[in-house]
Amino acid sequence: MDLILLGTGSPPPDPGTSGQADGIVVGGRLYLLDAGRNVSRQITAAGFPIKEVDHLFFTHFHSDHFTGFADFYISRWLFGGGAKVPLKVYGPNPVLEIVNRMLRYYEYDIEIRAEEGKSRDGLDIDVEVLVPGDSLEVDGIQVSVEKGTHHGNVDDIISYRFEAEGRSIVIASDGSPTGELVPFARGADVLVMHPCLPDQIIELLGQTPEMAEIIAGHHATTEEIGRTAAEAGAGKVVLSHLTPPLASMGQACKEVGQHFSGEVIGGVDLMRI
Repeated sequence: MDLILLGTGSPPPDPGTSGQADGIVVGGRLYLLDAGRNVSRQITAAGFPIKEVDHLFFTHFHSDHFTGFADFYISRWLFGGGAKVPLKVYGPNPVLEIVNRMLRYYEYDIEIRAEEGKSRDGLDIDVEVLVPGDSLEVDGIQVSVEKGTHHGNVDDIISYRFEAEGRSIVIASDGSPTGELVPFARGADVLVMHPCLPDQIIELLGQTPEMAEIIAGHHATTEEIGRTAAEAGAGKVVLSHLTPPLASMGQACKEVGQHFSGEVIGGVDLMRI
């Protein structure tokens, strides 16, 4: 089982990074986590046919985590012969509402193409609402769910733990760690977290001190990440989705390393771990 960082960028558009998305690779198949900007392109760049990506797990529904969802959905149906099976979408509330609104967005285009003879196979979406404490098995992968982070006023946010082929990967998602994250990530081979460098928010985002404090409060500090990884006994920590954008990933890694003796990796797009 491998992790691919499909997109490591933050919300503002940036020519050097794509929006937040990760991939879990098991048995040569890609399982998608979040679907930020350019995710369809990134799946292709990673060497996977979009039509064969049948499972999408959402952590939460800030727009930067699902702006690429609609494009992924329609591209999966249209190109390379098109998907033949329903897309399975998992996530916290309001996942069903997000899916239904996206489907309405494409009704016009879908009807035109169907009238031209395009098969409707692959258009359906099966939705499964997940809550902390849930566990399920997907194609032999053990998937566990927990509320591993606090993310400002977004209460419906979940972390995932994937176990297969003798490895375990935990995707914590945005936010500072809850008391559940350490036991949830215990012994994980890879722990993915999203760091914030609060001192750089005003300079790099041009925010007021008041707004900078709000933004920082929505994210994990490097100290929180390092201590979480150390207490959980994680094998390595992968940093992605750095706030603010254009901040120094090298600095973030260095600061995490002051509290965690294991390997700290500064994530870049299409890195495979």
